[in-house]
Amino acid sequence: MKGEGPKHERETIINFNEEEDTASLWTASVIVYRRLLKRLGREYLTEDSERHAEFRFPVSFIQLPRPKRRVTEAQREAGRHRRQALFGQERQDNPRAEQSNAFDEGVGLGEP
Repeated sequence: MKGEGPKHERETIINFNEEEDTASLWTASVIVYRRLLKRLGREYLTEDSERHAEFRFPVSFIQLPRPKRRVTEAQREAGRHRRQALFGQERQDNPRAEQSNAFDEGVGLGEP
């Protein structure tokens, strides 16, 4: 595939439904074509012409993004307390953390 033509015409279409267990992907984008060849290999390539390519693969290969989890103010505050407890405890147990505190206060820098 060469991917000729204007950039606004180099589209990618993914088609799948709940009835079939295979998905098809049609692309005129060289970037998408190369990525799919690298990830899937040629065994899923069903059509390869000069201006487009088509892949068929199992629907299980598709991973859709999940929505971000909504956090309540109470959960945010509980997480803040957990982090403070964890990092506060780490500073007590970690001698390097104490050294960094001394550095922050200007101790050990050779200043009068």
